Amino acid sequence: MKKASFLLLFLFSFLLCFAQDELPTVVPDRPGYTWGTDVTPHQKLIWDHGFGYEKAPEGASTFTLSSSLLRYGLFENMELRVGTDFMMYNDGDAMEPSFGINPLTIGTKLKVYEGSGILPSIGLLAEVKSPHVGSKDLLPSHLAPSMYLIFENPVTDWFGICYNVGEQWDGETAKPTTFLGLCLYFSSYDQFGTFVDFYNYLNSEKGNQYMSEIGFTWLVSRRVQLDIEGDFDLQNFGKYYAIGCGVSWMIN
Repeated sequence: MKKASFLLLFLFSFLLCFAQDELPTVVPDRPGYTWGTDVTPHQKLIWDHGFGYEKAPEGASTFTLSSSLLRYGLFENMELRVGTDFMMYNDGDAMEPSFGINPLTIGTKLKVYEGSGILPSIGLLAEVKSPHVGSKDLLPSHLAPSMYLIFENPVTDWFGICYNVGEQWDGETAKPTTFLGLCLYFSSYDQFGTFVDFYNYLNSEKGNQYMSEIGFTWLVSRRVQLDIEGDFDLQNFGKYYAIGCGVSWMIN
């Protein structure tokens, strides 16, 4: 009887460990402005939530009191996305800050190709900002779509490269802004990571922006990752900066 009980206990422990190894790990969408190709695991829900402060030239500033993005794994290679931000902002001229909600953003992300050898994995991200849901002063006049091609090359177990190219419309003019992004990311002990982002917004009418971001991540568990990051304008170094922190949580 003791041998049988011991055998059952051993078998249960083995199956439990095996099941834990098969559990999916959270796939964060934050921090950073350059995306990787991985999507939310099938039938899982991930909540990316953050806070931040942005200081722009001429006294303009923004406190992001809540930045939320919900992502659901609809299929093995496809997720649905919906998000918005609640902010306190000042354009530099007002005596008192204003509060507002950014336009609701709805979209999807697809992993088109897994990658092989030196060939990168390929993804597609498409989103649209609503002209109807959000604070009136922050809403675009029309639908504001954006679309990005995403590429990722895991170089080693601890180092990888992501690079994106896309077009963004502001809902006011027909001419889009071109987005170019490059991210170098490093990980250690499968728990801690750091990254450097270089991302550009190119628009001949509004002018070009050349930005950089550095950040750190901590994978607390399979379901939770914490992060902290800082952004700089390479053309207005010292006049513009942004800092933020957040969490990515995979909800059962």
